[in-house]
Amino acid sequence: MKRYLFYYINRQGGIMVYYSHGDRYIRLTYLGYTLREAIQKFRRDNNLQRKHIIVEGLNK
Repeated sequence: MKRYLFYYINRQGGIMVYYSHGDRYIRLTYLGYTLREAIQKFRRDNNLQRKHIIVEGLNK
Protein backbone atom coordinates (compact mmCIF):
# COMPACT_ATOMS: atom_id res chain seq x y z
CA MET A 1 0.00 0.00 0.00
CA LYS A 2 1.37 3.42 -0.94
CA ARG A 3 2.04 6.24 1.50
CA TYR A 4 1.00 9.76 0.52
CA LEU A 5 1.94 13.09 2.04
CA PHE A 6 0.11 16.16 0.79
CA TYR A 7 1.11 19.64 1.86
CA TYR A 8 -0.38 23.08 1.60
CA ILE A 9 1.26 26.39 2.50
CA ASN A 10 -1.29 28.86 3.88
CA ARG A 11 -1.15 32.67 3.75
CA GLN A 12 0.48 32.93 7.18
CA GLY A 13 3.35 30.68 6.09
CA GLY A 14 2.16 27.61 7.99
CA ILE A 15 2.70 24.26 6.31
CA MET A 16 -0.33 22.00 6.55
CA VAL A 17 0.66 18.34 6.19
CA TYR A 18 -1.83 15.57 5.41
CA TYR A 19 -0.56 11.98 5.51
CA SER A 20 -2.44 8.82 4.57
CA HIS A 21 -1.53 5.16 4.47
CA GLY A 22 -4.35 2.67 4.38
CA ASP A 23 -6.62 3.41 7.34
CA ARG A 24 -4.02 5.68 9.01
CA TYR A 25 -4.53 9.43 8.54
CA ILE A 26 -2.53 12.26 10.14
CA ARG A 27 -3.01 16.02 9.79
CA LEU A 28 -0.47 18.46 11.28
CA THR A 29 0.55 22.11 10.94
CA TYR A 30 4.13 23.36 11.11
CA LEU A 31 4.90 27.03 11.77
CA GLY A 32 8.37 28.51 11.43
CA TYR A 33 9.75 25.65 9.32
CA THR A 34 10.80 25.48 5.70
CA LEU A 35 9.04 22.82 3.65
CA ARG A 36 12.09 20.57 3.77
CA GLU A 37 12.43 20.94 7.55
CA ALA A 38 8.72 20.28 8.09
CA ILE A 39 8.80 17.07 6.04
CA GLN A 40 11.96 15.88 7.80
CA LYS A 41 10.40 16.60 11.22
CA PHE A 42 7.18 14.83 10.27
CA ARG A 43 9.08 11.74 9.10
CA ARG A 44 11.28 11.72 12.22
CA ASP A 45 8.36 12.23 14.64
CA ASN A 46 6.28 9.46 13.01
CA ASN A 47 9.14 6.98 12.51
CA LEU A 48 8.95 7.15 8.71
CA GLN A 49 12.58 8.05 7.88
CA ARG A 50 13.28 5.00 5.72
CA LYS A 51 9.83 4.58 4.19
CA HIS A 52 8.96 5.56 0.63
CA ILE A 53 6.39 8.38 0.66
CA ILE A 54 4.86 10.12 -2.34
CA VAL A 55 4.91 13.89 -1.64
CA GLU A 56 2.41 16.14 -3.47
CA GLY A 57 1.79 19.87 -3.17
CA LEU A 58 -1.84 21.00 -3.11
CA ASN A 59 -1.26 24.64 -4.10
CA LYS A 60 0.46 24.26 -7.44
